Amino acid sequence: MSVTVKRLSGAVAGTKSSAEREQSHAKGASASHAYEALAAEAAERILADLINALLAEGLTEVEGRGELIGLTDARQDAVVAALWPDGLNALSDEASPEPGSVRPEAKLYRWWADRESGHSIVFQVRPGFVQTNRYIAGSGVYEVGGMSPVRLDAAEVLRRLTDALYNGKKPGRTAPDGSTGVTRLHDLLQLSLEQAQWSARLAEEEAAELQHGGHTGDPWSFVRLERHAAWRDRPFHPVAKAKGGWTEADYRAYSAESGQPVKLQWLAVKREYLLHGSGNAERGASFGPADLLLTADERAGIDEAMKKLGLSPEEYTALPAHPWQLEAVLPKMLPHELDSGIYMPLGVEAGNYVSTSSARSLAPLDGGAQHVKLPLGIVSLGAVRYLPAVHMMNSERGQRLLEQARERDPVLKEQLSLCDETNWWAYVPENGDLFADPPRHLSALVRGYPPHLIGREETRLMPMSALSVLRPIGAHHIFDDWMRLRSLPETVESAIQLFREVCVHFGQIVLRMFRLGVVPEIHGQNVVLVLRDGKLAGMLLRDHDSARLHLPWMQMHGLDDPCYKMKPGYPNSLYNETPQKLLFYIQTLGIQVNLYSILETVAHRYGIAELRLGVELKESLLEAIELADLPVTVRELTEDALFRQPSWPWKNLLKPLLEQEGAVSGSMPSGAGMSVNPFAGLN
Repeated sequence: MSVTVKRLSGAVAGTKSSAEREQSHAKGASASHAYEALAAEAAERILADLINALLAEGLTEVEGRGELIGLTDARQDAVVAALWPDGLNALSDEASPEPGSVRPEAKLYRWWADRESGHSIVFQVRPGFVQTNRYIAGSGVYEVGGMSPVRLDAAEVLRRLTDALYNGKKPGRTAPDGSTGVTRLHDLLQLSLEQAQWSARLAEEEAAELQHGGHTGDPWSFVRLERHAAWRDRPFHPVAKAKGGWTEADYRAYSAESGQPVKLQWLAVKREYLLHGSGNAERGASFGPADLLLTADERAGIDEAMKKLGLSPEEYTALPAHPWQLEAVLPKMLPHELDSGIYMPLGVEAGNYVSTSSARSLAPLDGGAQHVKLPLGIVSLGAVRYLPAVHMMNSERGQRLLEQARERDPVLKEQLSLCDETNWWAYVPENGDLFADPPRHLSALVRGYPPHLIGREETRLMPMSALSVLRPIGAHHIFDDWMRLRSLPETVESAIQLFREVCVHFGQIVLRMFRLGVVPEIHGQNVVLVLRDGKLAGMLLRDHDSARLHLPWMQMHGLDDPCYKMKPGYPNSLYNETPQKLLFYIQTLGIQVNLYSILETVAHRYGIAELRLGVELKESLLEAIELADLPVTVRELTEDALFRQPSWPWKNLLKPLLEQEGAVSGSMPSGAGMSVNPFAGLN
């Protein structure tokens, strides 16, 4: 049977492997070919993340629409059989043993859009490590049934599913702008696909610049590692790339992938409307962000601008603003404050910074210790990225808690470092409403990196998020540089050794905090690994406003309740009634997202079976438990939850976005489900 496969507009063909792309690049493939390969890979990544999230959250099983296609049925379906003629011959209902591991063969999954008409969507899956089935990236998603098969892209897959499940009825309350969770998710996914193409163009240009310059740059540059981490952004999140509100010109100017310097813009704000952190409480009324971020000459320029406008330093404080925020957001969100002189643009740009993977956090271009976090009125991961005073208050409180925890544990005292987040300023209106949207767009936090970790030749800082990414062109991984730094042979065994070292080091520190009743935000964007002379020597935490806790264990160890400030009636995930609920964040953010994203990337880069690395991860966590010196009851609880329970919690990504009610807020929509225990059956 001959089957013609149609493609919808915007659908992307199967992608080249990293090795194929590297080979074509070495042969001098044209720039357009390199871009096409990068764009196709980015689109396929989004499609894979979408399908995997739909499977994991059970959205494909609603109304009994989803099913695995048995081998016999697949061969009898002429259209399906024609799509994968070679693949179907290889399909097996039995696991296929390989030396040292077991690699289950692919199966087919069918999602019924309409059973009566025989209209369905089919794709290949394999048993997954962190979920029952995972889409096989690059194998394609097809719409079949009374027509020529059509290969779908991510946007079309989501459209088919939501049209069928909701039948025109959208869940959740409609926002004032007429949008719902469903319509916003569609918009974010479409924007992710578009901005992934922008990223691909930037990656291609970066590669060309490096090649033209005849060098590869410092592989351990903190800014460079953040830039590469942004290529993937939050692992496994299908709309992570979307930065709602940015044009392509904005993306080129301000995204981490662009690597372009960002000049801070300065404005003056009346002191009587500013709250500030404890770090600057004792430094005098005239102390402000400029004293931490700028040189003496640059500060003199700000002083001169304020003098020209007749602004007294006793009445006004100079605050930095992101250039996009100053132009696109503040005049719309705070027009009264601008007209009445509560804040006034100074017309001064001073301070050279560059975006990190979190977009609103900027690192100094010269590699200094003082970073700056600024509000951005973009929508990312279903939330507006403004910077409320209450978040910075909670960050201080979380920092004090973590400082106390360091003092209770000798290993934490030696190996855990914290960014200083006590220097911040935030506009608050006369009514003192900390939870109103407009004021959250005018604030600044100066994040101080520990001086003993900055500017030392023997010390390197490695964001964990960078470990879950391959360099877009060249299939390069930071482990390659780490092997050379350590004089290790560049082999699979060395990759496994480094992976184990990361897992043990991370696991021990996190579990030592857990036994005290505290778990910080431990996804890869917040955790920085510290290397000294090439060896893991510590862990640095940043962004402390979401350190979760279990009060009974904290009180047992003499830790004070940070008394987080929270919006009345708002869901609370910071205080956890049981240790199992606190462990949820280790299982989800720490293992399913952070460590598994590294596992998946290392497996792909070095050709290692995922199950083999899964065994290494399990053994590493058992070693970390041993090193963490957990009390007997804590150890039993931890081992039972991690290794013996048949299921694990799962942090949902799509359901919370689909069900998001009303207007978009500053908090990422969150929800939980259940998945398989990834370590069940591993020996």
